[in-house]
Amino acid sequence: MLKCDFDSNNYTNIYEIAEKRFNQKPSNSYFINNLRRNILNLPSNYKIKIIKLSDKCYEEKYKKNIQEIYFKADVERFFQDWIFKSDLIKELRELVSNHTIYKYYKKLNLVEVNMGNKLDVFILKTDAEKLKSTIDIVKTDGRNWGMRTYNFEQYKERLGYLSFKEVMDKLKCTSETVRKLIKENSLGVADEYGERQLFNEKEVDIIQNIQVHLTEHYTKNYYSSKQIQEKYNNSFAHYVQGGEDKVRRKIDKVNPPTLLISYYGVQMKLYKKDQIDSLWRDYKLYRDMNSVSIEDPFQDFLYKVEHVLHVKFTKRQYNTKQLWYQFVERFFIKTRISDKSRIVFETNQFARCTELIFEVFDREIYSYSEKDINQKFLNDTLQIRRSYQRYFYRFLKQIIDTFSLKKLPFPYKISRLNNPRDFKRIKETTTGIYSLEEYQALYNHSNRVAYHKKKAINDVKRLVTTKDYTKYMNYDSCWLYILIQLTNNWRHGTILSQIPRVDLSATSITSLEWLEENEPSKEDANNLIYQIGRYVTKINKTGVSGEDVFNIGDPLKIAFATAVSICEFRRRETFDSSLTLIELSSHLVQRYNPHKEFFKDFISNFKFENKKMNRTVSTLIWSVLRHMGEGIKEAQVSRMHLRDTTTINHYIKLSDSQVKNLVDELFARSQFGFVTQALTNIILEGETDKSAETENMLEVNKNFGDVVKIEATAGLINRISSQKGDVIKYLNQFNLKEIYNIFYQVNIGILPSKKRYYQCLYSECKYEDADEMPECNSCAASIINIYALENIMDNYIFMIEKIALEFENASIGEKHKLANQFFLLHSIVTQARKKFGREAVDGFVEGGTAGIKLLGNKLANKNLKLFITQGVLQGDENGEKKS
Repeated sequence: MLKCDFDSNNYTNIYEIAEKRFNQKPSNSYFINNLRRNILNLPSNYKIKIIKLSDKCYEEKYKKNIQEIYFKADVERFFQDWIFKSDLIKELRELVSNHTIYKYYKKLNLVEVNMGNKLDVFILKTDAEKLKSTIDIVKTDGRNWGMRTYNFEQYKERLGYLSFKEVMDKLKCTSETVRKLIKENSLGVADEYGERQLFNEKEVDIIQNIQVHLTEHYTKNYYSSKQIQEKYNNSFAHYVQGGEDKVRRKIDKVNPPTLLISYYGVQMKLYKKDQIDSLWRDYKLYRDMNSVSIEDPFQDFLYKVEHVLHVKFTKRQYNTKQLWYQFVERFFIKTRISDKSRIVFETNQFARCTELIFEVFDREIYSYSEKDINQKFLNDTLQIRRSYQRYFYRFLKQIIDTFSLKKLPFPYKISRLNNPRDFKRIKETTTGIYSLEEYQALYNHSNRVAYHKKKAINDVKRLVTTKDYTKYMNYDSCWLYILIQLTNNWRHGTILSQIPRVDLSATSITSLEWLEENEPSKEDANNLIYQIGRYVTKINKTGVSGEDVFNIGDPLKIAFATAVSICEFRRRETFDSSLTLIELSSHLVQRYNPHKEFFKDFISNFKFENKKMNRTVSTLIWSVLRHMGEGIKEAQVSRMHLRDTTTINHYIKLSDSQVKNLVDELFARSQFGFVTQALTNIILEGETDKSAETENMLEVNKNFGDVVKIEATAGLINRISSQKGDVIKYLNQFNLKEIYNIFYQVNIGILPSKKRYYQCLYSECKYEDADEMPECNSCAASIINIYALENIMDNYIFMIEKIALEFENASIGEKHKLANQFFLLHSIVTQARKKFGREAVDGFVEGGTAGIKLLGNKLANKNLKLFITQGVLQGDENGEKKS
């Protein structure tokens, strides 16, 4: 970019004006944009001439690109003829009251212009002089003020009037409230003395009585937000204030009457007490029922039954209670649930079921006949949850087993009880999906970075400025939530609980203002994605490790990094200590924000649903796999985050181009290694001379060094060279379409695997029967996933520390061996750094890049390269050149 070289004596730029005239930093983009807009809107006789540059130039002093310059003479003329309104008011306050200043300011009808922020108001110096002269006259006339005041008081008392100030005092309200009462015709002006208003005392007394009755009525029947907070707690008050999109019950909100505005507050809403008290009971029950102690689900169950639901048992139910508790405890021991949300769900189910069973059956269960049990509980016409009926049926079977063990006569026959599994379902589960066209339209809409970025940042800035959560739309959270849903088959609760805070210090992202002007780089995006990938440990539904399934498709990476960063800045700016990023109270609802705002310019009446999107993603993945040929087992698909419990009810017939697009959209290219590079090069170059490719790929420097002394290392070099030769020969069997097919399977992650985070090019290990079977991390046929770096980087650090400690005293042969082992490992790390960026890769180690560099300094004087067998590096370099 060109460096700015305009005549600074005659021209200036927007950043210089902001800094010199307003003491504003060039980084304050909000102010700069306002100033630019205000200059364009100046009165015609005070226009500042602007010259648009044909090419942007870079201003070194302000570290900014300049797109227009301003005539300096015009700028100086403006600041000579106009002054800050605030400066003038401050000067006049030394002479008279605020009320007097604004009274005459308004009468003179002075012209105002904005320059910069809304409060940066300017007026003409000539107008300022007029106002000063007027104020001087008023001040001079002040010597008569005492007499005028005496006359006013005499007049007021003689006629039994109250002044404006006396009305304020009597009604305990502000001047604004009195004006509002006059405007509403609730209070009449009885007389005027000059410019002073007078009021009938009896009328004010009546109004005061009305005010007392209103206060009693509203105090008895309504809460303010502050009173809710004081009676219950902050979180409940915040929940109530959240608006209809957050509170899923009708809550009547009213404005306080004008007479009570000063009592309750200007913008205060009032809520009916009976509705709030009822809502609190439900809210508290919900919170108590959704608390959990992972250590012992059965104890949670007991607590919820006896202390939350307060289920009461009679003496006539004692044995049934003991048997039921044994049944529930056995269930939790057998299932060994580790997923927090599943524990909450199951304990709640059993607790509610307990409440119902002991309400329906008021004596020992074995005293009822089969007919009674069927009629009261095991009947598909009853409005009882099928899950409760299934639990109860299994419990009745266990009672029979207990009677059998104790050799007691059976109280009933299981065969005569209705089996809930034979009942008709109360409602059919929805199995619909979004069409391919809808999915891709949503994908493109969510990837409109500039559009969503502006809305999300404005929403967050408004929240930070006003602290008003009722007007906060959660736009940033909504955007991030949908981006994750587009490529991850995750439950709603998982997304809310498994996306952690991020560290932006290793990226170029510094602030919301920086994001307004810039986009994160691909390296920044990778850094943030892999931070989250490393953090995520479990998915709520299946317990599968999060690193296997957290996936952001390449086209969405910049959008994702932007949304994540905005959410992180929102947490920081609001001093929120939450450990997660997404702030959504519940599922997205079509008619409320943020859904309403996010899909404002999208398909008419579109409704976003978590489960429907999950089914869509599963269907698209399955359809891609079906398209790619036979032999792909469903077990392999589940590795790639189709849940074990997912039922695929749809299949979409796809063209080759649709498959290519979907593989790009749905899957991140998070693999690296020799095979990945070879496949990429073949695809980039198309059908080429394969014999030439093979020769290039296997070109290894023949000068191995002293192979007698380092026989083991020479064997390693030969083995690596041989493995790479095997890979090239294997790939040369396939035509370009088949190569594409392998490439897609690599990206999707469905090639054979016997070690976590490693795929194998071959259907069965080619070296299983070899004398020395290679490790997956050093085998040329391995496709390595980025999350394998967790272990690789640990080994890398271990090798650095080992060499630092042992290298000096090692034999020559051992030095060769250590050097070669280190550089073989270093070459894998280098490949990963080239693909994903250094900060993202080094982030797998505590201390990151800075920590690794610090450790690396210990190797600076070891002269390791003198001991490297040259083929170690050469083979790897050639592998990257040509496939």
